[in-house]
Order: sequence, then structure tokens, then C-alpha cells
Amino acid sequence: METLSFTRKEMAELLLSINKQSARSPLTILQETWIAHYQREKAQGISMTAFVSTTLPPVIERMIKSDMNPALSLHDIVSLGSQIEYTHFSVTSVQNWVKRDFKDFIGLAEEGKKYSLQQASLFFIIEDLRSALDYEAIRKLFEIVFPVQGANEHHPQLIAPLDFYAAYAELFEELDERYRTYEGGRNDMVYKWDQMIHELSREFVSRKESFTDAQKEALQNALHVALISVHTSCFHSLARRYLNGMVFMNGLNEMKP
Repeated sequence: METLSFTRKEMAELLLSINKQSARSPLTILQETWIAHYQREKAQGISMTAFVSTTLPPVIERMIKSDMNPALSLHDIVSLGSQIEYTHFSVTSVQNWVKRDFKDFIGLAEEGKKYSLQQASLFFIIEDLRSALDYEAIRKLFEIVFPVQGANEHHPQLIAPLDFYAAYAELFEELDERYRTYEGGRNDMVYKWDQMIHELSREFVSRKESFTDAQKEALQNALHVALISVHTSCFHSLARRYLNGMVFMNGLNEMKP
């Protein structure tokens, strides 16, 4: 039985709703996600029977039933993140992030080894960024956008992790629509994508009226990097899918993600 998958925008909207940052209820967002999922499946010729058998991941059911901001274990975060398209989470990876690679940024778990939605968002951001950046580069970006509290009083956090994730998740989907209507002066796909990403991120930070010019520039560049990283993740996932098909057809063992 297949579990319901989410685009990044759908997952961000669900987390914002559960975190009481949205006027829409989690159930409303799930209904909309379910309908969108069905429409995508229908377009691919998948039967209604197969769609009806799709279920919700247990972790999402528990999060929705909770009346307060839910706390998540590492296994919950992996389960939740694995429902997002083009991701390849593993418990081993997130354990290393907590213990070593991003320990200072993620922070300590709460009682019972549980993590908040803001901390969970950091895991999702790391998963996206590591498609294009090494860990040292990601830490440098985090030092600018999500500096460790108390480490630098003159450099406060630019934006909450969940808000940053929601921002580039929405801009990522808008890119597809904008690419179809973009009228650039050069017939160069890479140039067009870069220009569109630049324009989208600039439009987003222009609405941050309380930000200084330096803060706007830093956030714009961070969003630019995140959007490119998500696209890189998509292409990597597609390449792995084709390679696994080749390996399978040739009677070899399936490649690991």
C-alpha cells in the first residue's frame, strides 16, 4: 500500500498549519494535497483503485491529532522527510547531523529525545542543500541565515528554519510556471533558470521591509542557493531512477540511493 507523497510546498504548508502559522487547518491542506496527488496520478494513467489505497504516514496522523506543537523523534523526522518527493533520508545520516556535522545549529533534543518542527525543518533544508554543497559550505550558509543563538549578538537569525523552507518550497514550484512564460534575451536554459531564480528571490526579500540591505542580500543569496540545490536533487533522483532501471534490466543488484 502506497503512502501519500508531498511536494516541498505541500509539506511546508502542512507544517506551517500544524505550527499555527496558517489560517488553513491541517486537514484542509491534506485534502488539497490528496486531490492534487490524485490528479497527478490520473494524468499518469493510474487507476482510482490504486489511488484510494494510498494512506497517510502514521507520523502525520499523530502530528494532526496533537493539540500542541508536536515533538518528533529522529525516526519520525526520517519518516516524514521520506514522503517528500526527490529526497533520500536515512536514520544514519540524521544521527550524524545531530551528533557531529550540524550539532550546534540543530541544538539539543527535548525531553524524550524529541525535536521541534523548527528543528525538523533544518533536517529538510540540510537534505536539500547537500545535493549541491558539502557540509562545510552548508555550515557557512547556516552561520549567516541561522546563526547559533548567543554566538554572535550582532548577527541575529535572519529567518526561522520553517519559514525559510516554506519560502524556497513555494518559489521552487513557481519556477516551473515562470519558465514557460519567461522571455529572456538569451536562448540559454542555464542562464534563464539563473535569472528567474534571481528575480524570484529578489521579489521575496523586497517584501521584508524591516530588513537592512545587507540582510536582504544575504537572504536572497541563501534562497538562490536553496532553489538551485532542490533542482539538483530532482535531477540526481531522476538519474538514480534511470540507473536503477538499467541495473535491474541487466540482472544486477539495485543501486543504493
